[in-house]
Amino acid sequence: MATLLWEKEKVFRISHQVPIIDSTPNEEDLKDSLKVAIEKYPKAAGILVLRHGIYVWGDDWQKAKTQTECLDYLLEIGVKMKLAGLPTVLDE
Repeated sequence: MATLLWEKEKVFRISHQVPIIDSTPNEEDLKDSLKVAIEKYPKAAGILVLRHGIYVWGDDWQKAKTQTECLDYLLEIGVKMKLAGLPTVLDE
């Protein structure tokens, strides 16, 4: 849902920025757009893939799991805020 609501912006913004890239028929074809997104948003802990899902990482599996749980929460709150017509960041 988040990728559809922020499709034009190509980035989900709340307290964190999570880039959104276009999906491809084959996962191996995502490597170029993943590279560009990682370079553009080096502090991002994950990347949303339009109409597909999310890639999340961390220094180890525990940190990746924590990042996943945090991003899941932020995305859920962000979707609810957007659907309610509320800004997800104060400068909007």
